[in-house]
Amino acid sequence: MKQANTIYSQEMVTQSKQLDEQTTRSLISEFLRLFYTNGWVTGTGGGICATFDDTHVLIAPTSVHKERVLPEDLFVVNRKNGEVIRSPENPALRLSECASIFCQIINERGAGAVMHSHSLSSVLASDMAKGEDHFLIEGLEMLKGLAGENNQSRHAVPIIHNTLHERELLQEVGVQLTQSRFARAYCILVRDHGAYIWGRDIWEVKRHAEVYHFLFDAVLARQQMGTKKWNP
Repeated sequence: MKQANTIYSQEMVTQSKQLDEQTTRSLISEFLRLFYTNGWVTGTGGGICATFDDTHVLIAPTSVHKERVLPEDLFVVNRKNGEVIRSPENPALRLSECASIFCQIINERGAGAVMHSHSLSSVLASDMAKGEDHFLIEGLEMLKGLAGENNQSRHAVPIIHNTLHERELLQEVGVQLTQSRFARAYCILVRDHGAYIWGRDIWEVKRHAEVYHFLFDAVLARQQMGTKKWNP
């Protein structure tokens, strides 16, 4: 028991301070493998970014198998304007199209990390909402896993329409980030596409990603089983 408490304490200390660049690179590579296993970044889709100081953000490359991304494969980008400061040594790697959206969420919401999911459940959640501009989640204990929420929360996740290129999502993402009714959301769903999920740091984005995907799965399963009707 003493050993478990020690490990827990060390994790809490790690999560309470800004991680250095190399540690952040390693965690991004590790989490991409985990997200791939969970089916969130398969087929070279999806991605992740994380800051390591007040100026820079590390972003995974595009059009590559995310489970094979190494720490040295990441781009260093200015978090304020999206300018590439340092590229990987491999010239074949290209910056993710999500980069501008990642930086937008970081700047607008004060996020320290953002992941982009191509999960089936995030696509089906948008389908389930039909013509609504949000996906409502309530009555689930797992809501406690979202910062500031509890199991009595009515948690609304905004939904936007997909575009041909991800950079074309910027305007609508910006609108939803400023909507007061979505102020407690750490996710934006994109119809027929997936989701953007963020947190204050890379550890929180991991937790939020796991929580949101569980919540999407739970609401969809309840609807399918007829045990609880979804009410927007």
